Amino acid sequence: MNIKIEHRNMTVPEYQLLRASTGWESLNDDTVEKGMQGSLFSVCFTVGGKIAAAGRIVGDGAIYFYIQDVIVLPEFQKTGLGDMVMMELESWLKENSHQNSFVGLMAAEGVKDFYTRFDYMERAETRPGMFKIMEK
Repeated sequence: MNIKIEHRNMTVPEYQLLRASTGWESLNDDTVEKGMQGSLFSVCFTVGGKIAAAGRIVGDGAIYFYIQDVIVLPEFQKTGLGDMVMMELESWLKENSHQNSFVGLMAAEGVKDFYTRFDYMERAETRPGMFKIMEK
């Protein structure tokens, strides 16, 4: 594989392609553009000039960091690209986080073991995570 690593935000079409490959709900292009601008760090892996995998970090840049949108196109899964995405994100976090900074993520069903390899832990039942999705 001719893999290229780039520290940049995904383009709107790249993000839409990756997101569609996961079956996640669609977002309009303006929302995606604004969201990408809020990234603290992003990494894209291209194969033959086309997006194959990506991930990004959002947060306040000091206390809280969240790993988001770690996505590998289905045809490139199980090739090591997901590990490479996480290694780039982890390297950035080592350089830019602080003592006791919190790093969180929301894992899709069935991928918990992938993240535990990078020392992420499930939250205790006494500390449940919560979320909501805005509908407009």
